[in-house]
Amino acid sequence: MEAGLFLAVLLLACTPLHTSPTSADECKFLPSTQDKLLYKTSQALSGCVSRSSMEGQQEVHVLQVKIKEMQRFHLNVSSAGRTSLPKRAVLFVIVCNESCEVLVHSEESDLTFASDIHVSTLVNNVLVTEKVNYTSDKPIVQQVKDHYKGITSFTELENPYHIYFRLGEDASSPEDCIVQPGFSASQYLQAEFLVPKVKHCKNPHAQKLKEAHILHMKQAPKETSFQPGMVKVKVNVVCPEAKLLQDLEILLILQSQENVTWRVDMKNNGAILTRGKYWLSTFPDMQMNGRALPDNEEGLTGLAHEKDFGDVAFYRDIPSASHLTIELHRCGAEATPTTPTLIHTPPMQDLQDILIQAYVSLNTPWKCTDDTMEIAVPRSTEYLKEDITAITLRDTGCKAEPNKTHFVLKRYLGDCNTTLESEAKASNKLILTLAASMKKVEVEFSCELPQEPQLQLYQTQDFKWPSTTVLQVNKTAYVQISFRSSNAQTNLMVKECSVQVATQEPQRLLLSPGASHGKAVTILPPKEATLGRELHQFSLVYTPAGGRPLPPCATLVCTLTNGSTTAEASLKVTLQDTPAQSLGIEAVVGITFAAFLIGTLLTAALWCIYTHTP
Repeated sequence: MEAGLFLAVLLLACTPLHTSPTSADECKFLPSTQDKLLYKTSQALSGCVSRSSMEGQQEVHVLQVKIKEMQRFHLNVSSAGRTSLPKRAVLFVIVCNESCEVLVHSEESDLTFASDIHVSTLVNNVLVTEKVNYTSDKPIVQQVKDHYKGITSFTELENPYHIYFRLGEDASSPEDCIVQPGFSASQYLQAEFLVPKVKHCKNPHAQKLKEAHILHMKQAPKETSFQPGMVKVKVNVVCPEAKLLQDLEILLILQSQENVTWRVDMKNNGAILTRGKYWLSTFPDMQMNGRALPDNEEGLTGLAHEKDFGDVAFYRDIPSASHLTIELHRCGAEATPTTPTLIHTPPMQDLQDILIQAYVSLNTPWKCTDDTMEIAVPRSTEYLKEDITAITLRDTGCKAEPNKTHFVLKRYLGDCNTTLESEAKASNKLILTLAASMKKVEVEFSCELPQEPQLQLYQTQDFKWPSTTVLQVNKTAYVQISFRSSNAQTNLMVKECSVQVATQEPQRLLLSPGASHGKAVTILPPKEATLGRELHQFSLVYTPAGGRPLPPCATLVCTLTNGSTTAEASLKVTLQDTPAQSLGIEAVVGITFAAFLIGTLLTAALWCIYTHTP
């Protein structure tokens, strides 16, 4: 939760606060053709579908296009997802109210086209000459149906830029094609349009290489193929003829109804302000909250100026759409970075840094135990543009080691410049090195420390980290009980400790009030607190009950009290037979020499007997 809030605040506030804002009076909006905004929608002026063509020899689709002047548009035809079988021929009837040129792109072989006298149709760059004449005294839908004995779909559009059409017939469609205004053609069509009303203001005093683009959409899309109410926004900066402009910072402001959500794809450095919730394409599963935005041109422009963006483009009256694409033509020769003389502000934080920080923070690849900090960060992920080549903590000597999938690190909590913010938290910093750019990205983090009592087992008297979970039989082991508390006056005492094996052997008491239980347990002197913990330590020698096989595991359990409250700590351990003592090299040499000497003497004795026997 904190990481998500941190990201939202960071994305909304990563632009520096203005020190000398651009006055709105100095920014006069004028019509602009420099930039292009395309939007996609399945909403038509009117339309209908029917199954009346299924008894005929072909699908019949009618496109009626209204245009204001001579215009060219594209038509992409595809049968992807087509369910009507068997595959049949397809006829497109295209009608324009003024002269128009249709560029058809398709790999389908069974397409035919008919058009009125205003239409020039080029299919894969080949001109189609078949013409039909329609009169105005009868609806075109009825004329097509009468002529071809059926109609599959009718769609009326105004000034389309690109039409994407998916072929197919649906037996569940109505018998008759009854034209409906505001028809949703999402079943078979999506059209792309240019936003005609684009205004731009460029203040001569504004900083170079900083642009705000404000998109104001009228209402949420009614139907989309991915999620109701979601709009995909893409920002493309292009320069086909020269080198792309570098270091361009973009402030993207998205305003619409509150129920609109946004999925943003923007590669440039910049910030994003939205009214509704939004996602970044780099992190499709990470939702970020929007904020309240002004609902008029003056307020939105003033917000851009407040963030110190004086160069503003305003795209208004955008209809309901599922996709928005801003295409900015920016070449390096057109703008040369200059050092501002009146306004001094730090550069905006790299959006890629923000995304990496957000990804790492939300996945929380760190874990803290009583005395250990562990890190496990994936070496690569689909959400990041670059792989990670190295990771260290604040102390660069504490370096994570790579395995096949992750960078992993496990260190003592008191090392690597880890700081204890309180008795409840430890904090450090991840420093990630990116593979391609060798850039270092820093991610501050903190993790919660356990507050309940902890039980740990060691094999040496100095209680050297790390601890173990193996208890060797008939050999001295060392037990430590630790406890954190926000109350410095807490006087914690060990009440009793016991060991319970996995078999039916009864629980064996190790410590009881006032004294140790048996000679096998020794209470060790009190030790100074470390890492904000009270420590109690003792040693034990565990010996299984006589005549019974060694059980595979056991559980150490200790009860602690401060007089008013009681707490319990436990640790599961694996029991291990103590290996037999191996002989030293001196013993081996001695035994070998003795065997040699005995053999020699025996041989001599037998020879003596043999020579003295007649």
